[in-house]
Amino acid sequence: MKYLVTIEGREVAVEIADNGEGYNVKVNGRSVEAEVVGNPSSTKALLMLDNRSYDTEVFSSNGDLMVFLHGLEFDCNVEDERLVAIRKVAGAAAGGHAPELKAPMPGLVVKLLRQVGGQVRKGDPLVVVEAMKMENELKSPADGTIKEIKAETGKPVDKGTVLVTISPPE
Repeated sequence: MKYLVTIEGREVAVEIADNGEGYNVKVNGRSVEAEVVGNPSSTKALLMLDNRSYDTEVFSSNGDLMVFLHGLEFDCNVEDERLVAIRKVAGAAAGGHAPELKAPMPGLVVKLLRQVGGQVRKGDPLVVVEAMKMENELKSPADGTIKEIKAETGKPVDKGTVLVTISPPE
């Protein structure tokens, strides 16, 4: 299966093939030794790439992945190559609905960084949520105007709760 992975705005082509004993992985056409060690139901895993280990934690937010790697946060988007091709042929925008910022984990809303009606660009910080004794700055999933803020400072949120809705630019 081929995927288009966008990490912090940089696109990477990833191909994963089951070889019966594991997986063959290619990144931008280069073979990489890869193994993921962990419980499939957990967000935490040990990622082995070319015999180097990386402690990782992955959360999903509005179809994007938030990857924590050695304490650093990376915004990622993973799309099946076929879906990307179909979308390009159809001329459709990604998602096809108003983008939403969802809580990637349960936590407490510490700070709202924007107001309704404000213009935002993809990656702009919108909300700060405290989880696991760390403050996490959650970023806008798309360019547009803040349509609605459902989060409230001092209130707890569950994983997947919609915090902010964004209207696409006109």
